[in-house]
Amino acid sequence: LYSLPMVPIHGWEFAKVATDLTGILRNSLRASLYRVYLNYTMESRNSVGATEMKTALMQDVVEASLCYTHAVELLRVLIRLSIVISVTLGKNPKAWWILLLMPTLMAC
Repeated sequence: LYSLPMVPIHGWEFAKVATDLTGILRNSLRASLYRVYLNYTMESRNSVGATEMKTALMQDVVEASLCYTHAVELLRVLIRLSIVISVTLGKNPKAWWILLLMPTLMAC
């Protein structure tokens, strides 16, 4: 009975690795940024500078894609936590004080 919920969890983790959301997002942001840069006028291109463009393409895009994937991961954890809280309160409504006490103790 314990191993039954592990199958979808393992499938989710495998799909997460297989899709490589961070890599896809990184490539898409780089292509979009470079496309916008190429649509600049010659005056605007000269004002940006090659080093700023290189930094944006190589570092800033990586940071932005990692921030997005961390936000998605945070959302996943919050959804999982809300499910656990709702199941706990559904099984034992008197356990509300434990649900409030646990984060307080973990923060100390």
